Amino acid sequence: MSTSIHPTAIVNAKAELGADVSIGPFCVIDGDVTIGRGCKLYQGVYVTGWTEIGDDCVLHPHVIVGHEPQDTKYAGERTFCRIGRRTILRENVSIHRGTTPETTTVVGEDCFLLGGSHVAHNCTVGNHVTLINNAMLAGHVTIGDRCTLGGGTGVHQFVRIGELAMVRGNARVPMDVVPFAMIDSTGKIAGINRVGVRRSSLDQSALEQIRNAYRVLFERGGGSFESGVHQLQEIAKSEVEHKILAFVKETSKRGLAGMSRGRSE
Repeated sequence: MSTSIHPTAIVNAKAELGADVSIGPFCVIDGDVTIGRGCKLYQGVYVTGWTEIGDDCVLHPHVIVGHEPQDTKYAGERTFCRIGRRTILRENVSIHRGTTPETTTVVGEDCFLLGGSHVAHNCTVGNHVTLINNAMLAGHVTIGDRCTLGGGTGVHQFVRIGELAMVRGNARVPMDVVPFAMIDSTGKIAGINRVGVRRSSLDQSALEQIRNAYRVLFERGGGSFESGVHQLQEIAKSEVEHKILAFVKETSKRGLAGMSRGRSE
């Protein structure tokens, strides 16, 4: 199979297309765009800016990748957008490039972004991430590997969501979320993402280690959060405990989401 470009598509001479790329009707490929081998673009896709799309990605109708950020400070400077291999972007997904010069918006490999979801400027989305329909990431959001965000979820700018977290549909997430958490509609921790943990390479003992780390951090009996971090640092032995510890020790611009009163743990 060779590269196929529909006669109604517009492809800028600067664009670089890999082998076996399929460009559908009325697509526009504008600017310094690189599209990896085996990619398929359905009708009406718009790719622009300094954008790189990895091999074997699928962009469904009316996807927009690499367009100008929705930021009044942006003045046309060179900024980037990167999409990892084998990522699927369903109908009307929009992913904007960075906003300050030479910065990048990144979506990782093997991600699945469902219809209408939005990734704003300077976001970093890990590998194997799923955004259900109309999930919205504001600028500078970081999403860890293997996270799932429910439909209609809104994530505040600069929020970090740790790996393997699960956020319920229509949630509002104004604060950072620790790895492996299940998040309720208010952005609080409702428990552990047991299903996600079990579907990964982690075993039952990992669930107990995560549960113990949460208790140390969030059920302190009146002690300070800093004392909980110090206690976890002293007792942490497993990989999952160290991942949680590293996450909470990183600088946060939004603060850390706490436990919900109606949690399942």
